[in-house]
Amino acid sequence: MSGLLKQLEKKRSIVLILMSLAVVLMLSGCSGTEEESQPASSGEEEAYTLETKVEDVINDPAFGDYGRLIFPADRTIDDDLTLQDVGEILTWYNNVNPERTVAIANELRKQAASGEQIFYDIYTDEEKREDPDKENTGLFFFRGDPGAKTAIVNAGGGFVYVAAMHDSFPHAMELSEMGYNAFALIYRPGADTACEDLARAIAFLHEHAEELQIDMEDY
Repeated sequence: MSGLLKQLEKKRSIVLILMSLAVVLMLSGCSGTEEESQPASSGEEEAYTLETKVEDVINDPAFGDYGRLIFPADRTIDDDLTLQDVGEILTWYNNVNPERTVAIANELRKQAASGEQIFYDIYTDEEKREDPDKENTGLFFFRGDPGAKTAIVNAGGGFVYVAAMHDSFPHAMELSEMGYNAFALIYRPGADTACEDLARAIAFLHEHAEELQIDMEDY
């Protein structure tokens, strides 16, 4: 009799162990399902695509109040214009590369979202209050190596608008990838005002060369 009781007790112990294992496996399975069903981190923004609207780039919080200067501030931009069709607002230009436009927009946001300052005003707030047109000026910084030589890239546009997305951003990005510190100037259209803004930008870079870690000799 005692032998039979021992066998029953042994079987009971085995059953309890198996039940415990089953419960553990069920709980871990539920946990895994919950983890898999969790959405991507809210801090991870989806990359821009060819179908991204230009207005969404302009109003992206990563760019603060200078997003409007990524595209021509003096051109009317339809609400439904997408990055693949930016060429429609770049009068006189051909062969506008949509993929390059998307790559530049994504790189600018990546840098801005990481905490890098990518845009610099060249006029003070007081100067902009006295002449509101100066609101649409500034420098986009494409960083190269610290202390490296500097380039200032000026887009065309017939002194009617600034075609930076096609005619200065790509060049500045290419230069930065080569190690140069490149700046794309957003200026006021007009021969005289454009020259005035360029002169001011050069002075600004000389004054802030140490802070920006750039070499302005032979720029």
